[in-house]
Amino acid sequence: MANARNIVWIVSYPKSGNTWVRFLVCNLVYGVQLSAAALNRLVPDIHELRVMPELPTTAVFMKTHFPYSPAMPLAACTAAAIYVVRDPADVMLSNFHYGRRDGSRTNTSATALAEYVDRYLAARGAARWIELGMGPWDDHVRSWLATRHPFPVLLLRYEDLQRDDLAGARALCRFLGVTRSAEEMARAVAGASFDRLKEIEEHDIKGENVGIFYKPYLRSSIEAGVRFMRAGKSGEAARVLSVEQRQRVHAIFGALMQELGYVNAEPGPAAAQTAGSIRSSS
Repeated sequence: MANARNIVWIVSYPKSGNTWVRFLVCNLVYGVQLSAAALNRLVPDIHELRVMPELPTTAVFMKTHFPYSPAMPLAACTAAAIYVVRDPADVMLSNFHYGRRDGSRTNTSATALAEYVDRYLAARGAARWIELGMGPWDDHVRSWLATRHPFPVLLLRYEDLQRDDLAGARALCRFLGVTRSAEEMARAVAGASFDRLKEIEEHDIKGENVGIFYKPYLRSSIEAGVRFMRAGKSGEAARVLSVEQRQRVHAIFGALMQELGYVNAEPGPAAAQTAGSIRSSS
């Protein structure tokens, strides 16, 4: 018997806004969520499952950072995908700071950042994620967006969500076939705001509620003030990276950035452009 296509993936390269979109989707579909534990029950993270679940018989949401391929776990069960993309320079910078959480990086000096940028750009992605099978950033994006799939893919840009989160909520409702009033969408958006997610993170830390925001092995970095919800900004890399570093980002990722609607002519903050071929193909 053929596998039922019942999984709607919420997918991104790591540090592109997946947690934000997971909360927003759950708030729209199930009502406003109050904890990371509730989120994980509704949208399991495939990377944290100790064993693969049985094939779903009803529609479910799942999170993944894997690039798409027929070999991806549960790929044959895919009904649809929500792909979250972010300016690759900001993804790189966010991954640099993410290393402070698990203690793998304690030095955040300009020299340490420059060394990280060199390694990241040489590999076209974060070494830790490449080792875990998530691949370089550009290959990841193309695997979901530049290939025709037998299922629909909704592309959400991190920057567009920041600029107009209600428009993002409406796009999600249309894609998922969910009808919500303006008031319900406003509550869903507010319940997934950066400030609200920071509140949930602090609550989970205080209660030692194991999940996205708190894990016992992260206690030392948490006590040092390191948080999962760090900045939540667009264009941070344009303010932090040197011109030369930003030029290298564009030299490596520029063609794909152009297709995704990011400004490519001059290194700088992300901005909206006319949809390119990748945006229209999904």
